[in-house]
Amino acid sequence: MNGAQLTVAVDLSTPDAPVDSTIVVRSLDDPHTVRITAPNLREAQKKRAYIRAAGDTSGGRVDVLLDVVVHIAPDARTARSEAGTGQRRPSETGMTDGDTVVYVGTPSGLASLILDIRAADIADGVTVVPAVTEGNVRDACVQLLLDEVLPILEARRPVQESAVRQDVH
Repeated sequence: MNGAQLTVAVDLSTPDAPVDSTIVVRSLDDPHTVRITAPNLREAQKKRAYIRAAGDTSGGRVDVLLDVVVHIAPDARTARSEAGTGQRRPSETGMTDGDTVVYVGTPSGLASLILDIRAADIADGVTVVPAVTEGNVRDACVQLLLDEVLPILEARRPVQESAVRQDVH
């Protein structure tokens, strides 16, 4: 990870919400952040390299966050079943399933994916976008993210102060 901090944001906006609500978890060092989508990890890595190179020439540090559309549940079978029956955010936002990385599985699997994305310099972090946009299934997914995924990420990153804040744009 080259000693860099991992940034995780959770996009909690819904199609019916009048504002974007995002929970951001990051180090107190707060560089300029750019949010991207990519159909796969290789394309995300190319976009990050291009953006970072442009940031280096302008003299500012830029962190690149990759959107990952996610649905997690206690077990992978449940996650697949719930994600298949719920409203998917890609169709709500005009994206097709091929426009961004999608993960459906368990909290530990998602944590591993996020750590791999950072370790391989694919992106500086991720913006988790719940695949199911509303209802109890979405709420359960977000709760698992907060209760299980974030603690795994905190336990595996270098010991440094971090901040959690809720931004409403």
